[in-house]
Amino acid sequence: MGIFSPRDVGSTEKTSLSEDEMSTPALKDLSEDDERIRTESEVAELARTLTGQSTWSNVPDNPFHAEKDSALDPNSSNFQARQWVKSMVKLQQADNRNPGRTAGIAFQNLNVHGFGEATDYQKDVGNVWLELIGKGKRLFGLGKRPRRIEILRNLEGIVESGEMLVVLGPPGSGCSSFLKTVTGETHGFVVDQDAYLNYQGIRASQMHKYFRGEAIYTAEVDVHFPMLSVGDTLTLAAHARAPRNPPGGVSKNVWAKHLRDVFMTIFGISHTIDTKVGNDFVRGVSGGERKRVTIAEACLSGAPLQCWDNSTRGLDSANAIEFCKTVRLSAELGGCAACVAIYQAPQSAYDTFDKALVLYQGRQIFFGPTTEARVYFENMGFQCPDRQTTADFLTSMTSPQERIVQPGYEHRVPRTPDDFAAAWKSSFERKQLLRDIEAYKKTYPFESEHYDNFAKSRNAQQAKRQRLKSPYTLSYSQQVRLCLWRGFRRLIGSPSLTFEQLFGNFAISLIIGSVFFNLQPTAESFFQRGAVIFFALLSNAFGSALEILTLFAQRPIVEKHSRYALYHPSAEAFASMLTDMPYKVLNAIAFNLPLYFMVNLRRAPGPFFYFLLVSGLPDHSSDEHALPHDSVMLTHYIASDGASRVDHTWSYHVYWVRRSSELYARMVTLDQLRRSHRLRL
Repeated sequence: MGIFSPRDVGSTEKTSLSEDEMSTPALKDLSEDDERIRTESEVAELARTLTGQSTWSNVPDNPFHAEKDSALDPNSSNFQARQWVKSMVKLQQADNRNPGRTAGIAFQNLNVHGFGEATDYQKDVGNVWLELIGKGKRLFGLGKRPRRIEILRNLEGIVESGEMLVVLGPPGSGCSSFLKTVTGETHGFVVDQDAYLNYQGIRASQMHKYFRGEAIYTAEVDVHFPMLSVGDTLTLAAHARAPRNPPGGVSKNVWAKHLRDVFMTIFGISHTIDTKVGNDFVRGVSGGERKRVTIAEACLSGAPLQCWDNSTRGLDSANAIEFCKTVRLSAELGGCAACVAIYQAPQSAYDTFDKALVLYQGRQIFFGPTTEARVYFENMGFQCPDRQTTADFLTSMTSPQERIVQPGYEHRVPRTPDDFAAAWKSSFERKQLLRDIEAYKKTYPFESEHYDNFAKSRNAQQAKRQRLKSPYTLSYSQQVRLCLWRGFRRLIGSPSLTFEQLFGNFAISLIIGSVFFNLQPTAESFFQRGAVIFFALLSNAFGSALEILTLFAQRPIVEKHSRYALYHPSAEAFASMLTDMPYKVLNAIAFNLPLYFMVNLRRAPGPFFYFLLVSGLPDHSSDEHALPHDSVMLTHYIASDGASRVDHTWSYHVYWVRRSSELYARMVTLDQLRRSHRLRL
């Protein structure tokens, strides 16, 4: 499980021969030189084994109880990430309550396509029904079928557990589509049904449904709550994936905070723990630091299969290399598999990868070890200029203006994407790759013990009340509490808008109350009272209009966390409603209390609390679907008829404003009946 998953670090295999093997006639006939060589090799292997065991025994047992300023203290300048990972692995092996799990992938006949048209229209409420007519025509073969666009063509490869794959290619070659396909983010395009995807014995449908958070895709765009601090952002990610029984006997809070401090130290952002993340409009951390926050958040998810899409964008060369080394450490000791799409990679960063995949307009032109990629294209007839990195040389193969042909190979090298793909299919490297894929299929068949072990490891970390097939670690109530904690942290991080709305509505109520101050309880004030009631209801209905901007702004963030399987989107919606409830209650009281008594709307407890309840319903009951509709209809009424004609006929104009029209009609009718009753008395 990510960088802190148990893996057989320091384990050894016995290479000494048994007595039965030593008694075979073949070994008796060995010459003395052969026996001496074999003896020396066994002694050397034994020395390496003893050295590894001795080194492993010197690793501290519990990183949570590390001494101050030691190599395991994340708040110390002496902190060493590799030493901490070894200590965590040793602790989990000794604890034996959270069995680790690894992941890899083998893909074959991977074809991805989409559909597009030369022209299209912007869909809205008025013309969206026209799309049904077009679908009906295409169903009966009458309409023009959309053009099929090939995105990926016949991709094949294998990434074992503990390996890193670098995906190279210019923009538009299909690098992002490949990473999205691996992690199941296929919205907008279609994967062919005959495509073969094997996640170490797990089918693609099972991986993307039941184990969604185990294969994650990290986009190059950084989306975070800008008003939330860096520490709180990473604390939520660590807490959402905390196991049921953290190793070492520590609580989930201690586990989450410790892992947060460790990853912040690894990526060099410990000094930003109390700084807002920020965005293009809110002042916060720098662009490079925000990118490292995104990387740390993905690492804290602990996914054994990670896909990074140009995650080094915005980082300098040193930080890009450090990012690759951190992923390398996670792959070596955690057993995860990483696929990274990177542009203009430094040579030191390229050397950390095990395998390379080169794409040219959706076609695969190479897949194999990174050490053989350059030789493959040089043997084909291309020349790598001096001081050019291997990654840039491989990417230049997709550009006719950049690739350089060796003298004498001008008419022998491939030139088009199809030529490169044909050369790859007939190469020896592809034949070796196909043999490796067949061996992978035999080692990890579908529905085998590898699937059962993966499922057991996942279930051992889930909460007690969580469903076995749920991709989430926490139970639903725990997810709501976690999102509720974040909601209040967001409110504390940006209280200005809340207080401005609260005091602004209070000032408006005083102004309106002074305009209609102390109305007389006669029939002459009937229309004025209707105007006041209308304005009170209108202000409460519009009080939630600003939530539209918040809902649309946080949508990509919630979608990303849902892909990481941190929490269910409905848990965030429920927690958001609970977070806003205290403010909405205070806002209703601050606005309706002065207005009601200043205007003289039946100064009695019963009518006042009924007015407070009914007028506050539009603010408390509005949701993300009702808000735009109610606001548009109310605005249309004001623009057309205005507030001067306030009588029972206005209910017909805003009949479609769901709750608002009914509430207003009730309040006006009730006030009229009470006034009539008082006049009769």
